[in-house]
Amino acid sequence: MESLIQTLSWISTALQVPVVVAILYLLVRGLLALGGFYGRWSDRLRRRRNTGALAAVPTGELLDTLEHATLRKADALHQALAALRQAPTDPVWHERVVTEFELAIDRQLALLRTMTRIGPLLGLMGTLIPLGPALVALAAGDIAVLARKMEVAFATTVVGLVIGAIGFLLYQAAQRWAMDDLSLLEFVSARLQGTKQKEAA
Repeated sequence: MESLIQTLSWISTALQVPVVVAILYLLVRGLLALGGFYGRWSDRLRRRRNTGALAAVPTGELLDTLEHATLRKADALHQALAALRQAPTDPVWHERVVTEFELAIDRQLALLRTMTRIGPLLGLMGTLIPLGPALVALAAGDIAVLARKMEVAFATTVVGLVIGAIGFLLYQAAQRWAMDDLSLLEFVSARLQGTKQKEAA
């Protein structure tokens, strides 16, 4: 039984470095995502000003207007609008484009979901792992080791919670933007297909 407990202790201690590395990695990705958030927010404000009242835009100019207003060429919405241009009146193609857009948005949201869920979990692991050696150091009277282990425990907790908070706030905003873009894409698709139905009539 003692050997099993010792094995668990070794495994727990060995996990400390990967947990700290993962926390630092997610923190860096979160800070980069926070910077990108401001850029996307600015782009959306400019796009709203450029598009104006879409209902008044003629159907033939709708794709040109939106593609011009979508500033980032790598944006999922810009790519979806470009794909609609390939077959602007084909309902089957429109359904495929909308589905691929939803999958692309889901992939973009995956990192933020991971930060929201995994960040606090890694922070908890980073807190619990040093507590074992800290208690051993306390029993041995080694205050220096105890203080160092407790510092690591508290630091990982705080950083893990920060990661979770960043991920949650960005995920909420990104999800609203994704729903707005999806609604816009469906609007364009319906307008283009409506033109075909009017021509057929």
